[in-house]
Amino acid sequence: MYRVDEAWKLEEQFWHAGTAGRVHEYYARVLAADAFVVIPGHVLVREDLLRQWDERAAWSQYELSERRIVLVNGETVVLTYRIEAEQTDGSAYQARVSSMYTWVGGWALAFRQHTPDPELTVDMAVK
Repeated sequence: MYRVDEAWKLEEQFWHAGTAGRVHEYYARVLAADAFVVIPGHVLVREDLLRQWDERAAWSQYELSERRIVLVNGETVVLTYRIEAEQTDGSAYQARVSSMYTWVGGWALAFRQHTPDPELTVDMAVK
């Protein structure tokens, strides 16, 4: 049996990497080869994600809440939660996030979707 708590640790590492401006490094290590992320108006594939995070401002703080986990089968897990974050320029970000990890000798991020809360102020669009 795969440890689903390890998938949560990876998800937390994503946000922590964002506070250090190291999301590119995180994605290079964790993304499945055919992974993609859905944000309002865009579907970003691995190459898009790696390029985008080289140019994005770091988060100054974040908080994950309302966590849920679903073990889809022995090799796939879906995590959902609410994120409240603030960028170093003071811009706020609030969204519901769903992430799917698959087991390939370790957990790999295959899919993530951000659904903004109405108060969203940070534009997650490709830059």
